[in-house]
Amino acid sequence: MERQISIVEYFYDEDGEESKGSRCGYCKSSGTSISQGMWGHQVSCQDYQDLIDRGWRRSGKYLYKANMKKTCCPLYTIRCDATEFKPSKSHKKLMKKVAKFLNDTPTGTTEQTQETHKEKNTPASLQVTEEVEKEKSQLQTENKSIGADPNKPKCRKAKEIRAERKRQKLAAKGIEMSEQPKETKEQEGKTLEELIAAQLPTDQSIHKLEVKLVKVDMDDDEFQTTLKESHRVFRKYQMNIHDDEPFDCGFEQYKRFLVDSPLVFEKNSSAPTTGWGSFHEQFFLDGKLIAVGVLDILPYCISSVYFYYDTDYSFLSLGVYSALRELHLTKELNKSSSDLKYYYMGFYVHSCPKMKYKGQYSPSYLVCPETYSWIPIEKCAPKLDVEKYSRLDETDKEDAVVDINTVRVLVSQAGLMSYVTYKSRFKSKNDEDEVKQYAQLVGPLVAPRMALYRH
Repeated sequence: MERQISIVEYFYDEDGEESKGSRCGYCKSSGTSISQGMWGHQVSCQDYQDLIDRGWRRSGKYLYKANMKKTCCPLYTIRCDATEFKPSKSHKKLMKKVAKFLNDTPTGTTEQTQETHKEKNTPASLQVTEEVEKEKSQLQTENKSIGADPNKPKCRKAKEIRAERKRQKLAAKGIEMSEQPKETKEQEGKTLEELIAAQLPTDQSIHKLEVKLVKVDMDDDEFQTTLKESHRVFRKYQMNIHDDEPFDCGFEQYKRFLVDSPLVFEKNSSAPTTGWGSFHEQFFLDGKLIAVGVLDILPYCISSVYFYYDTDYSFLSLGVYSALRELHLTKELNKSSSDLKYYYMGFYVHSCPKMKYKGQYSPSYLVCPETYSWIPIEKCAPKLDVEKYSRLDETDKEDAVVDINTVRVLVSQAGLMSYVTYKSRFKSKNDEDEVKQYAQLVGPLVAPRMALYRH
């Protein structure tokens, strides 16, 4: 059998979805989170792309889709167009804070350091003379009651002084900084690329931040090298942020959740330089692993699976920082794969205040739970303010009904066949309701391609 065929096992509940209710991770109520699920034995990246566009998502190898009309907190798939993304003021502020942490001198300001250096290299007699002259100048200024001292240069704004310092630093490196009209640079602001470039290490940097993208592969030496340390960071994060007990975040739990993946790695002419599949984006500070973003790189997007970090570095707001780095990565991959332009942030939960922050990455879109078309979040918010569940598409479009005879099934010891062939060969099987439910949930694109496993 060809390797790229997706094989899934659907979990059907004959008694109805209500019997599958579990505790909600958003509103914390018991037995109110309703979803359908299936096990991904192996799933092609194109099939998974089409599944997440219909509201599916994975946790390890388990794929699930919320029953939007019945669940307590409807989960809307959200994506941001990375090619159109512009960082907000708060995003820029955070990126500058990270750059400052990486590049600033540890003791005082640059001016203080220069002053200290000057004092160390100036003879004591000259230092005394300078002090006397300084005091004399101060007395003269104090005795003047009106007007500015004509011997002193005009006062300049702090912004102008900073620009002058920057110009001098660049000039020392042989780089000329062009003079720009005030309004141009200030109105446009820095791009995400420029903000990240400001964090690149220099000879004067105090800290070095390195970001690596590693393919998830238990047989790969590079991935294995950091696996134990990656689990240690995860364990610390879960215990400090989510109050997990140590036995809840052991290595096996970590592996099932964030290492195991049903996605089949693929590299072809359509894929970016990384290929398609599951990856860990690792953040190293001065050689120490401090954070990991678990990502799926798919034909049209980067899908964020999970993010965890060393809580000693919470002051760097690493959750927001990682999202900005993932948006940047999406833009970079778009250069070699023009179809890959979106950043999927998982689920948007309008009824949960902690999850609404995802709408701040603009431009963002939510998928309509009835038509599976993408709607700008600005048009969705007023509807979701009124009702937790809402049809977001205002057109008369309807989801296509799937002909279950086109569904592909994989029968144990009999092989791959269409559902119509399966029905004629195994007349005793009474699973039409199950296959119909499965086919409609995965949709008309995927149902004829994926193999539904039948015992």
